[in-house]
Amino acid sequence: MKVGLLAGKGELPLEFLKSAKEKDIRTITFSLEGITSPEVERYSDKVIWIKPFKLGKFLKTLKKEEIREIAILGKVEHKNAISLSGFDLKALTFIASLKDRKPETIIKGIISEIENIGVRVIEPTEYLLHLFQEPGIICGNLTDKLKEEVEFGMKIAKEIASLDIGQTVVVKDRTVIAVEGIEGTDKCIERGAELAGEGFVVCKAARKNQDMRVDVPTIGAKTIELIGKLKGRALIFEANKTFLLNKEEVKKLSRKYGITVVAV
Repeated sequence: MKVGLLAGKGELPLEFLKSAKEKDIRTITFSLEGITSPEVERYSDKVIWIKPFKLGKFLKTLKKEEIREIAILGKVEHKNAISLSGFDLKALTFIASLKDRKPETIIKGIISEIENIGVRVIEPTEYLLHLFQEPGIICGNLTDKLKEEVEFGMKIAKEIASLDIGQTVVVKDRTVIAVEGIEGTDKCIERGAELAGEGFVVCKAARKNQDMRVDVPTIGAKTIELIGKLKGRALIFEANKTFLLNKEEVKKLSRKYGITVVAV
């Protein structure tokens, strides 16, 4: 058995490939030049490097490889859908055909293009179940005051995620300080910290009807490091719908910075 992977930036593609190897499943990874980590070479049975946003070339190559199933994982900056830099004719035509350029619309559009050539786009979750967390405290203490912030912040985060605006909000004293937009999670946290000062809370949520093939929320040690350096108080995320990378490192950094991390 073999499975394809369209890999973007970050550690999720690596986790997928490691899991597939443990299951004795062959992998063919389509990696984006300048975006995907070269480390995919270590865990893939075959790697095909393609230039970003060359949709026509990717679809032709995918069809040639005779893959029946493929997963899509890893980050590609959403701002590229606005600039259109490097897009080939197929990609430009594809973007122009969409009703809007929200992340979910774009990814589901790409899924349709892939499935139109006879390749099924699968949920990667069966390879990544070990990254999901049950509800509970990962590190720190959930005080009564923090519980109020959590209830307030997660409700807002869920709404903006479902509207496909972003997945993250920064709150403090039951006030929305920053909402994630096209700039991404890290920039949202930085902006929130600048406005709120120390003691802010970061909340991250999935869409109400989250398609697990599409842009599943992900957090890891880098997120904790950023919150810690900016003197944030807590990171709250949605249980069983968020990928948690490097859990032991997350715990270590959370203790170092005094950050409470909770899956709700």
